[in-house]
Amino acid sequence: MILKKYTSALNFRTLISVIISLIATWIAYKYQLTYNLDLTIISVAVVFPIVFTLGSAFQRREKALEHLGRAKGALASIKYCFSASKKISDADKEKVYSQVVNVKKQLITFLYSESNDKTELNNSIAKIQDFIMLHRESLGGSLSLRVYRLMRDVIMGIENTISIKVHRTPQSIRAYCELFIYIFPFYYAPTLIYNIGNASMGLEIGSTFGGSEIVDTTFLVYALNIIISFILISLFNVQEQIENPFDGDGMDDIKLENYELDY
Repeated sequence: MILKKYTSALNFRTLISVIISLIATWIAYKYQLTYNLDLTIISVAVVFPIVFTLGSAFQRREKALEHLGRAKGALASIKYCFSASKKISDADKEKVYSQVVNVKKQLITFLYSESNDKTELNNSIAKIQDFIMLHRESLGGSLSLRVYRLMRDVIMGIENTISIKVHRTPQSIRAYCELFIYIFPFYYAPTLIYNIGNASMGLEIGSTFGGSEIVDTTFLVYALNIIISFILISLFNVQEQIENPFDGDGMDDIKLENYELDY
């Protein structure tokens, strides 16, 4: 579990990013490309879009938790409202209990699936609505009104949760961000060579014992270019994992099986 915490954000994009970093650094050395470029472009072209989409994805996850909790709580309250009625038979009470459980099961099945077909979920909700209409006289005026309000909360919670699954953060921003992460090593490698090269020249000039001292910074340039690319693509992967908080891909996804449990 501890190891998974650090490796969950690694995938094929990580490998591609590392390979691109190696190639970009090799090209910069081979063709002696050294530039004193402004690295603040990172924040505009890469870091800001990642932070924006990552924050949006976490907000969607928190909203999903809120709507799921609202729907589950309303379903449980509907069950207790029928339990309080003395005019409804135990057999009918068991029937509505099973229908409540079925709605939760159908919702979880829909959220886990890749399909957006919610026919079965709608049918399970309709069965509860039909049951309420059939027994509204037995419930009485005040209890019947309360059940209708709870049913509204169920539908609103479910529909908002479905909207979070279907509608994602802007695709164009994420595509743009991924592209610039792959391009960035070609921009960063020549800048690293220039800056670290000047620093090593300062060490060479400042050496006082035994004349000049040659400092090989090749490994450092390779390492730094790989590390910064690894960090950026890892943040992108985390955002991609929580983009859909219901698919079970990632440690921060919502544990939907907890919403199937009864009170």
